[in-house]
Amino acid sequence: MEKLQVAGRIVGYRFSPEPGKHFGFNIFALLDERERAALLIDTAYEEQAAAVRSELSSIGYTVIGTIISHFHPDHVMGLKALPGVAIHGSVRFEETLRHYTDDEERRAFTPTDPVTDETRFEFGEHRLTFRLAPGHTPCTLYTFVGERFVHVADHIMTSNTGQDILPWAAFDLIPDHIDSLEMLRRFADRTFLLSHGVILRGERQIHEAIDNRLAYFRAVLEGRGRISYEEAVRDCSCDFLHKEWLIQKG
Repeated sequence: MEKLQVAGRIVGYRFSPEPGKHFGFNIFALLDERERAALLIDTAYEEQAAAVRSELSSIGYTVIGTIISHFHPDHVMGLKALPGVAIHGSVRFEETLRHYTDDEERRAFTPTDPVTDETRFEFGEHRLTFRLAPGHTPCTLYTFVGERFVHVADHIMTSNTGQDILPWAAFDLIPDHIDSLEMLRRFADRTFLLSHGVILRGERQIHEAIDNRLAYFRAVLEGRGRISYEEAVRDCSCDFLHKEWLIQKG
């Protein structure tokens, strides 16, 4: 586990990829210094969440809540190591959870505080706002921390060394993903926190990351989900990892 000091009251925890994979796992902790409390953005798996909880406890912080960027297993399974915490997540959570959980397990991951575009709250000195951003999943959520940071979930992914990772969405959700990336472009002056990969800073770098993903998605749509990887990335300025994620129409 690598600990990153993102800002005065924001800490990141970066974990290595699983064998054979290129994407690691990031958990970000927002700190309330007065109450000695922590609010996590994503939880990865149980092992990673337990390590973060233990490290925060060692410096005097208690995890009291989580924000779930979307409800894939590598973002929510860590909740098993965080019993009783508040769960903030998209009102569309069930559209993802129903694909891999039964009724009993789903209750453990169900948001205690469902989030919409109108949701706003403060945690310590952090002012939090949200945008529903369907694409990678129907329930993907952007989290804005003040005026400086935005957590972009899996809409931009890189390796832990900064190599671009091929974006993924169900074919029918590609138009939503395009719309959500176009929305994200409006916030390119902020620092982007990724669920997987490096922290992105600087408008040029951020615009390039968004443009490459838009070019890929548009090529897949144009090819009606029946094109090769080489055709899909012909207008991209990068070579993506995890080429096997090439979107094909079912």
